Amino acid sequence: MGTTTLAKGSKLRAPIAELRPTQITVGMLHVKRKMQTTRRQPEDRLEAFFDKHRIHVVVGPQHVLWVVDHHHWVRAWHELGFEIIPVFVRKDLSDRSEDEFWEYMLRRHQVHPYDEHGQRQPLSALPRSVAGMRDDPYRSLEAFARIAGGYRRVKQAYPDFKWADFFRREIRGPMGNPECFAYALALAVKAARSPKARGLPGYIGK
Repeated sequence: MGTTTLAKGSKLRAPIAELRPTQITVGMLHVKRKMQTTRRQPEDRLEAFFDKHRIHVVVGPQHVLWVVDHHHWVRAWHELGFEIIPVFVRKDLSDRSEDEFWEYMLRRHQVHPYDEHGQRQPLSALPRSVAGMRDDPYRSLEAFARIAGGYRRVKQAYPDFKWADFFRREIRGPMGNPECFAYALALAVKAARSPKARGLPGYIGK
């Protein structure tokens, strides 16, 4: 990228290899579902599909593009071998210092440096590429529990992590095969509808 400041809402295309995650983890089963969804798109509608799921970024110092939404989509497209994808600029902070940039990102809840065990890590632990994000099966569990009707999608900072941490406390693994994951999903939907989950974003109840 050049040195020109990008207006909020700018749309452009960027190499996946240059995008930096603001999360350490993704749920790889959820990624695989998005890979399947992408594969099902007719070739003549693929560009419109990409545009609909355009990756949201914040431009940081040195004009680095930091992904702040749709980490699962961008990892899915990386796994499928796409190299250039559409992005949507939420904010251009390229004129800030590193400290000012991270102060803004943390204050606005635009970065979530928690590992696959739900433990907070230093910002230096953030992967340097989309390919470096690690698998957290509880992030897949929360995604499929929502799809199954366990709770509603809401616009709030990181509701998926809050549900993943709830399920991490309530449901033990393993989830390494389809049978174990299916059983864990049934337990997750039940737990999501229980009084224990009251207060979590998107809670439905019985």
